[in-house]
Amino acid sequence: MTAPPPVRIVRRSRSLARPVRVRLFGVEVSIHFTWLIISVLIAWSLATGAFPRLHAGLPPASYWSMAAGVVIGLAASIILHELAHTLVGRAFGMSVHRITLFLLGGMAELDEEPKAPRDELFMALAGPAASLLLSLVFALAAAALQSIAASAEAVIALGYLATFNLVLAVFNLTPAYPLDGGRVLRAALWMITGRPETATRVAARTSQGFAGILVLAGVVVAVSGHPAGFWWILIGLFVLAAATAALDHLAARRHLAGRPVRELMAHRVETAPSDMRLEAFVRHRLYATRHGVYPIVEMDRLIGVVEPADILATPRDRWAQTTLGDICAPLDRTRFVAPGEDAFAVLERMRTERRPRMLVIDRGALVGMVTLDDLLQRLALARRFEPEPAW
Repeated sequence: MTAPPPVRIVRRSRSLARPVRVRLFGVEVSIHFTWLIISVLIAWSLATGAFPRLHAGLPPASYWSMAAGVVIGLAASIILHELAHTLVGRAFGMSVHRITLFLLGGMAELDEEPKAPRDELFMALAGPAASLLLSLVFALAAAALQSIAASAEAVIALGYLATFNLVLAVFNLTPAYPLDGGRVLRAALWMITGRPETATRVAARTSQGFAGILVLAGVVVAVSGHPAGFWWILIGLFVLAAATAALDHLAARRHLAGRPVRELMAHRVETAPSDMRLEAFVRHRLYATRHGVYPIVEMDRLIGVVEPADILATPRDRWAQTTLGDICAPLDRTRFVAPGEDAFAVLERMRTERRPRMLVIDRGALVGMVTLDDLLQRLALARRFEPEPAW
């Protein structure tokens, strides 16, 4: 599946749950800890349940080796599915900054929306096409090994991977945004109406309805005693959240695009003198302001910024001797925006850079600060006074 850039910003975790990241074809592949958990559960259920029941007579080590092979093949299949989206998207000028493996599979995160319905259509179809191709490859490999009486374990594992990829292709073609089928639906509606906003809205509303049905069906199945119902509920909730996020993103574009940051920024920003000692700053200013980023001035001239992490990186026994000017990041290494920049573009930039606030600087002079709260409060107010179209 592919996902549009969400409105909400999630700060990077500094816990043990931080994702594992590698790069493939220049794209970051992030393996979330939830995928590692579900991998262990899948391997355990296959090795102790499905395989012994369906393929009796093999030693326990064979069941575990098959389970490990299937789990590794699942991860590779999902990554290749998402990589197909990425490579086709690149061919149409789009960029994908991350592929994430998580509890419910994988997701390629777009840096920007497709510019034309054809681009989205081909990008959406690339993933299921890759899964169908993988299903065929695994099935042919299993048949070839079986014909030469090769390892039964390999034949069984390859057969499971062939089935999984077929199911993955069919499931992703479900017309529920942001699943691939939902993006195909959006592309088709975009072609028909010529209006991407209308297409997104209809596809997302349709997905919300589908998610509700899936959750209700999951409840019925779970109550009847089948554990698959819990997966249906989980998938339904995920689709509901993703469709709602798509509508939020659409609303943010509608209400913020074209508005300069100067209309939404805080004009009064407290600065700190460069000769102020860290000990005094922490004691008298840090807790009172809670900005998260502090402009540092020298003779009324902005020279850089200090963040709490910069202070914490300095040994505490040096706080009484170290000044803010000693540790501040200079302006040429500081992320900031101009007052005339588009508010929606700034929101997207803050999302990409994972920054909850940014300074607003005009020709070297500090003129304000824009925060995520500023933008979301403005968006919430606009949505109250300018209701969104139903479809």
